[in-house]
Amino acid sequence: MSSRANIYMDKGTDFRQSLDLFDAMDEVLGITTYNFFASMKKVYSTTKLLDFTIEKNESSITLVLTDQQTAELKPGKYQYDVIMQKTSGELSKIVEGLAIVVDTMTVVT
Repeated sequence: MSSRANIYMDKGTDFRQSLDLFDAMDEVLGITTYNFFASMKKVYSTTKLLDFTIEKNESSITLVLTDQQTAELKPGKYQYDVIMQKTSGELSKIVEGLAIVVDTMTVVT
């Protein structure tokens, strides 16, 4: 079963959210050979809005969106999840939750 974590992003700004990964014994999970996938939708039954870029190191991943990507989102609540693929091909959902887009008042031109 996956963890739940809500994330917040400001419309029109770069977004980065790090996730530290541990195994069932709370030990650092060596993930350098694993693949990760993360998408965002308005609700689970709708078409995918975007994929996150995922940066990884030995024990954490970072979900990344550019300011251009967040500028295209309307303020509100969305659903997201992160799937981990082990070298054996096994797929696991590791986290899911709400992605809350907050409007930004300042516009940089």
